[in-house]
Amino acid sequence: MIKLGSHVSFVKPSYLENAAAISLENNANCMMIYLGAPQTTQRIPKENYHLEQYKNLYAKHIAAQDIIVHAPYIVNPSNPEKSQFAIDFLVAEIKRMNYIGAKYLVLHPGSHTTFTIEEAKNTLIASLKSILDQTKDVNIALETMAGNGSNYCNNFEILKEIIEAVDPSRLCICLDTCHIWDAGYNIKNYSSFKTYLKEKGFLKYIKVIHLNDSKNELNAKKDRHANIGQGYIGLETLKKFVYDPDFDNIPIILETPYINDKPPYKEEIALLLNKNEPTLF
Repeated sequence: MIKLGSHVSFVKPSYLENAAAISLENNANCMMIYLGAPQTTQRIPKENYHLEQYKNLYAKHIAAQDIIVHAPYIVNPSNPEKSQFAIDFLVAEIKRMNYIGAKYLVLHPGSHTTFTIEEAKNTLIASLKSILDQTKDVNIALETMAGNGSNYCNNFEILKEIIEAVDPSRLCICLDTCHIWDAGYNIKNYSSFKTYLKEKGFLKYIKVIHLNDSKNELNAKKDRHANIGQGYIGLETLKKFVYDPDFDNIPIILETPYINDKPPYKEEIALLLNKNEPTLF
């Protein structure tokens, strides 16, 4: 089963109820939300989420386990000076997810800032162990990074190393197509890319996909999303992720830019689903 949706707003007055309603209007069967603004850790009481209204009206169309939650950008579990703040916040965020019944928390692994990559990686591993020790029932999906700035988790090798050092049963990968393209993975050569994922043991860890085109050429390390079919990756390649049976039942989430201040997700979902299925290999 193809699971295709987008980021949708989680705002007052009806929060989860409205997010699900918008997703269904877009003909989506999964969705991604932030439980607050991406640039802040401020959160409303979970009792305001309109959980019962969501359950009564929309849970049969978009199940709780298909609601992806994205952690805010400002937490940095890789920074030794700021990791405790990230741990405390993410533990509380996962408990809010438990209230909803959501399964996957997408997390930017963080940046090494003034520290070495090795120091950052070791701090991230310790942070994740602490978070998992204090929580249950949620898997953390570490997002592939583009390599911009001091973001260092821009290859599958380091993500696999981190996952296997912590807990492969509760850690996984969120593959972002724009990010891996910008990091240097030529996903236009889809067959070779899939062979690489399988032979290196990465494929089994991919549990969420962010489907975005890129405004940049291959290996630009800039992380600038483009609308579907309007960037350097192109529609044909992005469709292959949607129709690939290896990614059946994996939530595929659009995070593309607004067009004329309006979300393009209904049109982009139709574009991806109403075309002929691509030749994968």
